[in-house]
Amino acid sequence: MQTLPKSITPGRYRRILPIFALALTSGLALTACGHTSEKVEGKALAPSPASKVAADGLNLVTLTPETEVALNLGCEKVSMKDVDFAVRSTGEVQANSNLTTKVSTPVSGRIIAVMVNIGDHVKEGQTLASIRSQDIEQTEADLLQNASQVRADLKRELLQIDSDITQNRAQLGLSQSTYARVKGLFEEKIASKADFESAKTQFDKDRITIDALNSKRQATISLSSERLTLMTEPLKQKLHLLGVSEKQIAEVFRTGQLNPVIPVVSPETGVVTERLVNTGELADPSKALFTIADFDSVWLKADVYEKDISKVKVGQPIELEVDSFPGQKFLGKLNYVADSINPETRTLTVRAEVLNPGCKLKPKMFARMKILVGKARVLTLPKLAVQDAEDCKVVYVPVGKGQYREQPIKLGGESGNLEEVVGGLKEGDPIVVKGSFELRSESLKQSD
Repeated sequence: MQTLPKSITPGRYRRILPIFALALTSGLALTACGHTSEKVEGKALAPSPASKVAADGLNLVTLTPETEVALNLGCEKVSMKDVDFAVRSTGEVQANSNLTTKVSTPVSGRIIAVMVNIGDHVKEGQTLASIRSQDIEQTEADLLQNASQVRADLKRELLQIDSDITQNRAQLGLSQSTYARVKGLFEEKIASKADFESAKTQFDKDRITIDALNSKRQATISLSSERLTLMTEPLKQKLHLLGVSEKQIAEVFRTGQLNPVIPVVSPETGVVTERLVNTGELADPSKALFTIADFDSVWLKADVYEKDISKVKVGQPIELEVDSFPGQKFLGKLNYVADSINPETRTLTVRAEVLNPGCKLKPKMFARMKILVGKARVLTLPKLAVQDAEDCKVVYVPVGKGQYREQPIKLGGESGNLEEVVGGLKEGDPIVVKGSFELRSESLKQSD
């Protein structure tokens, strides 16, 4: 039998023996955990004593031998694996700015009618509103005035030419009959050759004059047409710039009536997401009247944690889920990755363009996104091991016979039935996989 040191009497030995036993039990618990401290999001976790609540506030679940056997718990070690990895993030659905159009008017004027409301589906070319413009009215008036002036000048010139033609035709008739009479006399040897030549010359002269007047008439009409173009084309171009169609200009020409009202039409097919004007208001080119959005595809703006920045790049496929359509996945691709991180949140802004069949995704919807970044070597654990504990994720770490520490962890991406671990555990740490849910239930019971 081993003897006690002389400095320790039997009575003192009996007093300190329980202290040694307690110390030995704590040492075994720390050895079972595999390490003496952990870190979760930068905070050191103190060793867990064999009690219901650890020194740092972490729960300890204590099981009787019978309960432990009944639960048939199964453990695995946290390990590094090469997996097809997905970076998870949350974000907000936004309208695709490339498919969103601000509709304004090219002319200042007063709104006399609005034909659509927010939420209406419109087609390309559909009239959204009507505007009456003084600028258009004045330009149309100038156009009609110039056209009238050209036509009046043409009419006056043609009247003079037609009068000259009428007179010269009478003269041509006279000279023609004189020429015919002198020609007959000349052939009968009655009239002289000089008289014949003189009559013929006069007839040819009058005929040439008529031809010249007819040519002048045609040239005058042609020149008047060119002048009309010169006088009206700039005004037509101005009306085009003010939003007046060619058909409406032709109608103004045809009727001679001013029509200073033009339609504001949709440049694309989509949904009216903004209506910024009402009847009676003044509008000008600097003010947007409507916003038309095409929701065949939308954008998802999200933030990626700093640890995942190196994994994401433009062109990577993504999967998107929203609470409104549980179980349905929307597909898209990253089309933008910011050049710098947000210094306040330490996150990087990314954006994905997502196909939107049936226009189910609406702007401002909260969404969950997975960026499929390809293979990566990461620290993993099975999803079955992870449980929800209020606002955090936890796993259960065996720390001694019948005792399991409720260990908060921080997760990163996911791949199949595996989760990436980015805080709270290290490679080789044992965790409960089979029976993790039952341990969570026991933890809730023991905390009551």
